Amino acid sequence: MANWLTGIGYALSIVSVALLAWVAWPAPGEDRALVGVVIAGAALSVIGMALRWAAHIVMNRKIAEDD
Repeated sequence: MANWLTGIGYALSIVSVALLAWVAWPAPGEDRALVGVVIAGAALSVIGMALRWAAHIVMNRKIAEDD
């Protein structure tokens, strides 16, 4: 159950990152360098959440093995 809830939490966080990136997307006349920054920031955030979720699953498996 905890893995399921954690997964839902991270999925919601990923959706919020996507929404924030959408709002931060530069208008046609703005600096194009912002595109790379928005993409990099969103990608790093999603990768970080995926790694934290993977670490959570690994930790729970290790705890289950020790019991």
